[in-house]
Amino acid sequence: MRPKVRMIAQAHLDPVWLWRWTEGRAEALATSRSAVDRLHEYPSFHFVRGEAQVYEWIEEEAPELFAEIKALIRAGRWHVVNGMIVQPDMNLPQGESFVRQALLAKRYFQEKLGVDVRIAYCVDSFGHAGTLPQILNKCGFDGYVFMRPQEHEKALPHHAFWWQAPDGSRVLAYHIADSYTGPGNEARLDRTLDTLPPQLGDAMLFFGVGNHGGGPTRAQIEEVLELSRERQDVEIRFDHPQAYFDAIAPLADRLPVVADELQYHATGCYSVNSALKRAHRQAECALLVAERMVCLAELWTGRVPERERLRALWHDLCFNQFHDTLAGSSIKEAEDEAIMAFGRVILSAREIADSAGRLIGSRVDTSGPGSTVLLFNPFPYRRQEYVEYEPWTDWQRWHAFGWELQDEAGRPVPCQVIEGQAAVGNDRHGIDRLVFRADLPPLGYRLYRFLRRGEGEPREAPPTQPGPVSAREDGLENDLIALRLDRATGAIVSCLDKASGLELVGPGGWNVAQVLEDTSDTWSHGVRAFDRVLGCFGNARITVGDHGPLQASLYVERSWEESRWLQQLVLRAGEREVLVRNWLLWQGRWRMVKLAFDVAVMAPVGYRDVPFGAFRCPDDGAEIPLQMWLDVSGRCRGASPAAGEPAEAGLAVLNDGKYAGDVCGSTLRLTVLRCPPYAYHVPHVFGTRQRYDWVDQGLQEFTLVLMPHLGNWRAAGVVRRARELNLPVLPITMYAHAGTLPPVASAATLIGEELELTALKPAEDGDGYILRLADRHGYGGTGRLIWMGEAFELAGKPFEVITLRLTRRDGRWQAALCDMIERPAGR
Repeated sequence: MRPKVRMIAQAHLDPVWLWRWTEGRAEALATSRSAVDRLHEYPSFHFVRGEAQVYEWIEEEAPELFAEIKALIRAGRWHVVNGMIVQPDMNLPQGESFVRQALLAKRYFQEKLGVDVRIAYCVDSFGHAGTLPQILNKCGFDGYVFMRPQEHEKALPHHAFWWQAPDGSRVLAYHIADSYTGPGNEARLDRTLDTLPPQLGDAMLFFGVGNHGGGPTRAQIEEVLELSRERQDVEIRFDHPQAYFDAIAPLADRLPVVADELQYHATGCYSVNSALKRAHRQAECALLVAERMVCLAELWTGRVPERERLRALWHDLCFNQFHDTLAGSSIKEAEDEAIMAFGRVILSAREIADSAGRLIGSRVDTSGPGSTVLLFNPFPYRRQEYVEYEPWTDWQRWHAFGWELQDEAGRPVPCQVIEGQAAVGNDRHGIDRLVFRADLPPLGYRLYRFLRRGEGEPREAPPTQPGPVSAREDGLENDLIALRLDRATGAIVSCLDKASGLELVGPGGWNVAQVLEDTSDTWSHGVRAFDRVLGCFGNARITVGDHGPLQASLYVERSWEESRWLQQLVLRAGEREVLVRNWLLWQGRWRMVKLAFDVAVMAPVGYRDVPFGAFRCPDDGAEIPLQMWLDVSGRCRGASPAAGEPAEAGLAVLNDGKYAGDVCGSTLRLTVLRCPPYAYHVPHVFGTRQRYDWVDQGLQEFTLVLMPHLGNWRAAGVVRRARELNLPVLPITMYAHAGTLPPVASAATLIGEELELTALKPAEDGDGYILRLADRHGYGGTGRLIWMGEAFELAGKPFEVITLRLTRRDGRWQAALCDMIERPAGR
């Protein structure tokens, strides 16, 4: 039987890259108009087009063209692929963002075009997280078409294979070994046939004009038609990916299985443009909190959630997750607009969350002396965590005028005054900032009250009492750990676990601010690892900030050439972690900055956060994508488990907006920035332009948490703490009024250490709520959800993601399994 090659006519379109989205929109319409014309001219021709955003632009601006496309879809000649808003970066968004890409786009395609898109199609994305097969499978995709990594970057089976996620979910994948653009000529045809596996007699060859759109030209179409007439040894036809996947389905059990991530291409994209990356993280997390808050508001007040507004914000977020946007590889003007768009999402989501919180607060009985604040916990477990808050005391200093913090029962809550945000006032008048340990119920709120005890003349501040946490110029110490810094470099040279006497810092130190040479282009094409260390930030100036009793801190200022880096290292009573606030004023070019941490363990193993899971890190220093945390754990040096000494220890570095790092032996490094020119692509000869825009210049802020731990990252609660860093407690300041809701309330509790809540949202169809849970450690297991007083048993496989629809029927809550796009399970 002759082999079959399906010629896939497409027009790859980057809506943003070396142009702004306005240019991408114009080209989307021009390309689609051209494709429709070619379909009318050539009766056997088929065309493939993805990305919901393109169709939305056409529907809005050219309804006649949209109607023609719908007719061609019904005729079976225009084929919709990639049921997502855009072709996103496939490493950096959270798992929930990938779900929303499909949820929004597939809903649009079903409603507007009457098609259920079953082929995911991200041919231009730079790498693909190993957990994606589960997401694709549970979003209703049968097949996945991709091109990168290419043959020189990762050995993969030719053409088709099963791609398997850690939970066992699979999706049929097709690897474009050549290119998704170019002519459909004989040379490319022969290369396709040469790589065709013996068990398959079927292949796809993609052709057309791409990047700035264009689509297949008449000359390309004629060339394919001529080739089909001349080559009798192969059947050549215009076709589409769904037909290919349907054709090879009977042979699927013969195909190889790849249970791995599909990396690495363009490794510099994970770290370039710090402002964009952090704004993206904040936008994702702000939306997740907003959704949880509107659900609570409906449960406790009956207010209908703002579904359309939330959908629009998710759509904005998804559009700006386009791979050339989120990767930081577009022109400066386009990147700046993406940051603005993320800012719009952040602010709008915070407005939604605040409105929902205030509505709930208006029903809570806050009557009594002083003023109140409600603290909302967006997680379904009891949360005991330090909170910073600035109460309004009518310009009166907290201690000088005898203010006090109480819980809802009138019990005093220990607090400490720390430096506020505003540089105003004096020792008696101003605005004080408090830090205190809050105790919050699962997925609920607690009322705290601040009031002045007694009237009369202002009082002197009470003397500071020694507490379990202290600071000196070369270290910090609490009841659990003791840190020591090198006064010259500012690096951490010792972290002693006080109970076991175990030293956790390796010879290389922690918080070592390395500067590396990086002359690669914006993508870092062809670069696997960054290892040319030029030196480190030094000339440290260390000063004591806070002295306790709840919080002690050091300010560490270091320099490299013209750049300055200020860090605040914060240690709090009863916590085995160091909060590190960063203000980095960077002025440099062709450099990379990393923070290095050498962990004093043997047989080290690195893990990092990925969408809906965790993946082991290569240990050779290769640059890797990551999300909220990076960890190295191993066997304790010289430990005797038989004597009760810990057998395993490690360090996790949590972040609120960084996405890259590496592990080499016992050293983990978090990538802080890269500073190439914007959209600089080799083979451009540097210096042939009059001027370049340089990435990551000026001030950037970010926060880290260092979690030294005994045991491995799973036992230490790294995942949970990373989520808390990125989805903080939400404070809602209230005024005194009567109400029907109690001062403490909880909507749901999730029992089980292996499960985490990844989303709680209003159902798209208005029927109940969608609750998504993920196995966070890869152990699998059981758990229990208590929702509004009713219990539901849960069970999941390692790294499985479970989606439930919660509805109220006949006065009782019901929980039903569904897929990620909110269809009944098994559909």
